[in-house]
Amino acid sequence: MVSCPRVEELLSRPSRARRGGPVVETLSLKLQLVTPVLGGAAVPRTIDEVDKVRVPSIRGQLRFWWRALHAHEFPSPRELWEAESALFGRAADETGGRSPVELRVQIERAAEIDREDIRLYPKDDKPATPGAYALFPARAEAGGTPTAPRRKPGTQFTLELRGPSETLRKLENVLRAWILFGGYGGRTRRGLGSLGVVDERASWLPQAATCDALRALFGRDVFKPAGSPSETPRLAGASLLVGQPAPNAETAWTTALGWLRDFRQGTNTGARQSGAGKPQPNRPSISNWPEADKIRRLRAGTWSHSPRDEYGPDPAWPRAGFGLPIVGQFQTVGRKGERYDEPGPFEINWRQGNEAHNRLASPLIVKAMPLADGRFVPIALWLERAWPADGQVVLRMGGREVARSAAPFDKLLGKGDKALFAPLAGKTSLREAFLDWLAKQSGVRRIAG
Repeated sequence: MVSCPRVEELLSRPSRARRGGPVVETLSLKLQLVTPVLGGAAVPRTIDEVDKVRVPSIRGQLRFWWRALHAHEFPSPRELWEAESALFGRAADETGGRSPVELRVQIERAAEIDREDIRLYPKDDKPATPGAYALFPARAEAGGTPTAPRRKPGTQFTLELRGPSETLRKLENVLRAWILFGGYGGRTRRGLGSLGVVDERASWLPQAATCDALRALFGRDVFKPAGSPSETPRLAGASLLVGQPAPNAETAWTTALGWLRDFRQGTNTGARQSGAGKPQPNRPSISNWPEADKIRRLRAGTWSHSPRDEYGPDPAWPRAGFGLPIVGQFQTVGRKGERYDEPGPFEINWRQGNEAHNRLASPLIVKAMPLADGRFVPIALWLERAWPADGQVVLRMGGREVARSAAPFDKLLGKGDKALFAPLAGKTSLREAFLDWLAKQSGVRRIAG
């Protein structure tokens, strides 16, 4: 690598005041990626082998967490955008647009790239891939799409922010929120690309997983409700549940993932029926959530598995609350090779009025949160967010919306339905159902919301 003395000289200059301008300082923070990184490059399903930690990706995360911390302070989306763009930059116009803060990344140590396939279960004397539930989209796909590479935990880098001292002070809590609740790369809401602090942990991390420790770290209660929620996800009014501290990030991360997996698919929770007594007893049987039976009723036909009486024709798509789209297909080959007649591939998505949309990020974050003593805590953070105005969850098959499939967000059951999955019974939202169930699990405490 060829050095550039002029650039090195500029970067090493001490903080100073620009002529007639504010004092310029540098904030430096040494971080480590403590869970696998998926993506983060400009091209989907790839790892950038040159810019191993990209500044644009970090800037995007900081923008998100700035909004999460401050969205409740602005009466309109326009005013929120103006304040955000003044801090982080925007497309230039006659008044300018460049951010007053420059970001720089210096890689100290790069972890290896993992190209192995994702194992959901032990296979060929190899254990299941840690965090496979979060890494599911990285699996090799039918048709020849290879396994997406991931960077293993362990990459260390120094992040430098250079700008007016007053502006840097405003960004300190944004950095804290990103480190505690965000990450780097793809699927950070499922704990990938989580961060740890290498030096000066006491300045950036809470002493304990308590409301008081977080209040002391941020200088205020960032979870305190503030007015009616908007469509911008925010910490004000959010709910935070924490588990028992673990000695390493992987243990905390897989524990938090296990909460979500068990609630969505666990036989121990009743989300799916057990495979006990069947040819493959360790393989779960049919889901007790209503979506599959609703699809069978909407696509009237003679199916190998008839829809159950507990779920009638009135549409309800409760798992849409965990994020969209939900893409799936029915099992058409049995455990002994028998063929099943079932509806074709489907997609649960949403529209606003007559405008179709393809994605809505999950308000739920499950991950490992770092503590100042070097340990990590499994957390479930449900961000405060209003559902899109006039939004409807819909079923699509063959590229078209299925007639009579539209249902409001947070409609857990249809008219006349009886919940086969008990945590849904009597609840008014998926947030309520999940968090109330989680709060009853051993070692879990609700510390906000």
